[in-house]
Amino acid sequence: MPIQGLSYAVRTAYGDTFRLAVASGTAKPLLVPWCLLGPFVVPALWLAVPHKRRMWFYHTRWLVMAFIVWSNVYHLRYASSTNMACAYAAGLAATWGTILSLNLLIWTRPQFDAARVLRVKKDHNLVKAASENAKTSKNGNENGNGNELRTRKRLPKRSKSQTNQQQEEFEYIWEPYPEGGFLERLAWATDLILSFRCSGWNWSVSSIPRPTIPLQISHGDKVDMHSIPTVSRSGYKLYRTEAEFVRDRLIKVIVLYFVLDFLSVYMVKDPYFILGPDHKNYGLPPHLQSISPWLLLAYREIFCLVGVYAAIEAVFGVSDLVQYWMANRFYPSRGSLFQFASTFGSFEQVLDRGLAGWWGSLWHQTFRMQFAAPATYLFREGYLKRGTRLASLLAILISFSQSGILHASGSITSVPRTKPWRAPAFFFLQVVGIMLQQSAAWFCKAYMPRPPQFVSRTVNLLFTMAWFYFTAPLFIDDLSSTGLWVVEPVPISLFRFLGFGHEGDHWWRWDWDHLPKFYIGETWWETGIAL
Repeated sequence: MPIQGLSYAVRTAYGDTFRLAVASGTAKPLLVPWCLLGPFVVPALWLAVPHKRRMWFYHTRWLVMAFIVWSNVYHLRYASSTNMACAYAAGLAATWGTILSLNLLIWTRPQFDAARVLRVKKDHNLVKAASENAKTSKNGNENGNGNELRTRKRLPKRSKSQTNQQQEEFEYIWEPYPEGGFLERLAWATDLILSFRCSGWNWSVSSIPRPTIPLQISHGDKVDMHSIPTVSRSGYKLYRTEAEFVRDRLIKVIVLYFVLDFLSVYMVKDPYFILGPDHKNYGLPPHLQSISPWLLLAYREIFCLVGVYAAIEAVFGVSDLVQYWMANRFYPSRGSLFQFASTFGSFEQVLDRGLAGWWGSLWHQTFRMQFAAPATYLFREGYLKRGTRLASLLAILISFSQSGILHASGSITSVPRTKPWRAPAFFFLQVVGIMLQQSAAWFCKAYMPRPPQFVSRTVNLLFTMAWFYFTAPLFIDDLSSTGLWVVEPVPISLFRFLGFGHEGDHWWRWDWDHLPKFYIGETWWETGIAL
């Protein structure tokens, strides 16, 4: 088959294979809401029931965890989709649900220790009294009392569209587990579960901008909003005004739309991105035939890196806007700009720390808390001693092992046959690389205690690039074998409309397999919206 129709033929073949599997009973469609039951619904309902004074109920977490694991393993075994992106996401969601629930039910105690930032209205009587005191003071200032100005100055900066009245009416307090009604407790629990990086909570990861977190928190304690930096030490940024925030996210989403469109056009011109590395029947296209093997590998790695980066950045850009404009109806504090730090950190972390800076600071920290939770539990309970080399090695091994299992799960639920060991092997090698680089740095410091910054940064950059070059094939081979790159990421393709695609390509890209659809199964629990 010519390369022009290969991606469409492969996508159609994968879709037909999945439909046959569903008809034979060996696979199930990824159904909403049932796919959310184990990962999100059950943990939220369990957390919504108070157990601080009911230790007998607290011990039921083991039964709840067993059900969650069973549900997620079931979906990992059977659920998939005709949409290759959703098929990959089915495995991610199932395993992520287990990791998330382990953190909430086993490794931590949210009802005892977690607290979120809550935006509440100020006591109007206090505001009125302060205003009257200001009026009765010496009126030598025509623009108002200096105390009032200083009070306003201490408040977080907002956009011009948010009035001074809004600034004065709201304040931010800490809210531990509420003692109110069931719906109030459920809102608190779901807010925690849906908060990536735990932004807006006292459990927020340290890499993003956050307020000073007290050691002891009581309900109603004021949040030190002035302690929130605009840029964290890891290079994550937040915006102080609504206009800046919205403009940044909209520009990113629009630019990345065209980046994803470009990638969807040019990646499928290489059979590797369509079939993966295990099908070598197709030769290289003319524009790649003269490239040396080492440069061809770099070409494919760069395309995959840009594709993964663009997809993550675009998804979280849209998510931030939806949360800011819509989710704050249910979680009012989501309307606070400090909860929406940038998705990725600063590249300077790679220059200063090498491979550890890439994974620990630059790369998105969406799953950082949950990946680190088992090691944090071992530190807290005294099973590991902080600061020792063994404890550091075990902590990093635990984190990267979970990341490897998470990505292997996406490979397992994909329709084509894959080799799920590739992703865990890739992430294990990152641990080796980090430990190797840190050991080499420790050894070199014995002979050169303070090397010039230019030298150390150059070495860190070269080592990181070299390590990725030789280890990344494991990961990009896995992604390519799942059929992920044959998915059409955008509905309307400008590049195909302008003639940059294959002959006969239409500018409208989404077919029925790319869209959600209502699915009727044999029972009510097998009926829902198929993704």
